[in-house]
Amino acid sequence: MIRTLLLSTAAILAACAPASAESTSMSDKMSKDSMSSSATAAYADVLARHITPGPDGITLFDYAGVAGTADHRAIEAFIAEQTALTPSTFSESEALAYWANLYNAVTLDVVLDEYPIKSIRQFGAFNTGPWDRELITVEGEAMSLNDIEHGTMREKYPTPYIHYMVNCASIGCPNLMDRLWSADTLEADKRAAARAYINSDRGLDYDGRTLSVSKIYKWYSDDFGSKDELRAHLATYATGEKLQALQSGKPFKGSHYDWDLNQAK
Repeated sequence: MIRTLLLSTAAILAACAPASAESTSMSDKMSKDSMSSSATAAYADVLARHITPGPDGITLFDYAGVAGTADHRAIEAFIAEQTALTPSTFSESEALAYWANLYNAVTLDVVLDEYPIKSIRQFGAFNTGPWDRELITVEGEAMSLNDIEHGTMREKYPTPYIHYMVNCASIGCPNLMDRLWSADTLEADKRAAARAYINSDRGLDYDGRTLSVSKIYKWYSDDFGSKDELRAHLATYATGEKLQALQSGKPFKGSHYDWDLNQAK
């Protein structure tokens, strides 16, 4: 669905595009700064209406209520609009917000195209998932979800907070926000996302003796640093007995991750 929509949207954009580079630049600026376009507003509305709170602080998405509806088409229209922009001209905060929003929208669209499924890992041979599929084109470059997260966000704008911004449609992942990432609120939102995840058992679990962390901290240990650096990062946001356990040096033992779909029941 993404490719068909991109082709039709690209044709419209080509026919209506202003001639001057200055006008194109202004269009990009309006899209990335004000987030005021109709496609962006419609997608933001989808997030606000179809994301609900679940157990352990998680947010859940109503895939059943969105698949095949006008709301699904609104997600596709947002993707088409965003892929027509030039993120290479954005500031770092603008780019991080842009890529996180695009990653999350494409992930929703991929799952919705195949819904009902129980896990995003059901895609591909041997349950390899959709992450290596080239699903979009940005500034002439065909890109996969892995290209967005690893080849672009982590490579060009390295920060461990990326892992709290992108959502892989799974229970074990940090929350999908019920609004768009924005450069204006990026710092506060990414820290709030880290705090919510670390204080849920999905991010950090404490059984009274040992600490167990999400596999995200294992998979991306290069981003979070040594065990001591990870402990300090977790302690920045942990509260209550989890914070006390971190500060008292309780050992880490094991890791966990739930690949079930983050769907509202």
